[in-house]
Amino acid sequence: MKSILVPTDFSENANVAIEYACELGKQLGADVLIINTYTPAVTHYNVISPLIQEEIGNAKKVAEKKLASICEVVKEQYDPLVCSYKFLVGGIVESVESLITELDINLVVMGTKGASGLDKILFGSNTTRVIEKVNCPVLAVPKDMPFEIPKRIVYATDFGNSELNHIQELATIANAFKAEIMMTHITTDEEALLSEEMLKRNFAERVKAITDYTPITYFVKYEEDITRALESFTIQVDADWIAMFTRKRSLFEKLYNPSLTKAMAYQSQIPLLAIKG
Repeated sequence: MKSILVPTDFSENANVAIEYACELGKQLGADVLIINTYTPAVTHYNVISPLIQEEIGNAKKVAEKKLASICEVVKEQYDPLVCSYKFLVGGIVESVESLITELDINLVVMGTKGASGLDKILFGSNTTRVIEKVNCPVLAVPKDMPFEIPKRIVYATDFGNSELNHIQELATIANAFKAEIMMTHITTDEEALLSEEMLKRNFAERVKAITDYTPITYFVKYEEDITRALESFTIQVDADWIAMFTRKRSLFEKLYNPSLTKAMAYQSQIPLLAIKG
């Protein structure tokens, strides 16, 4: 891993993510890029207005001063970690997508503080929108989460072939910390447990064929509520991270089949690593 991107809005939540990213950078030997984005109130009629340009200029001046201060602190506390910063005009998702392509970013780290009620339904959050859109692993770090080297990573799996393309990606991250990967499948059909056990054995064989990383264990559990089951299991095994494979979904899937990854990003009390397929 060579580069980690961290968006910030200069909130306490974002500061936690920056500290977490810097600790990861030291452990993984990766550079850290901290970005701030600004979206002006632009309409068709004022897109080139001098006032808008002045607004952007003022925002850039303030943001770059803060970003420079953050990088100075990072360099003092995490030497020899390489820290840089950028200010971008535009939406957070579009800006992150652009930098991932331009700079070959390997991991995005963002803070999350959860949501409830209509906030969760109507607005979502920057972190969950980035998870849904970008083609790069995203680590969502809960508020007030101190950094600890992950020793156990629970990976929520469907034992699907599409996941195999990303197992090595997960293994590479886990290997940096010598962490155990606990591949866990939750079934909502109690009568299917026996067949799921067969799928587990087959999946384990396929994983073994594509990675030489050996600290991997496999579990199948029955529970009517998948989110609750994953939360319970991570507590039971004292997991440090939870990892999930997520894919781009159609409009109808978003309406009728809510994203488990998005739900976990809101509710997880430990960092969530979302790997996009």
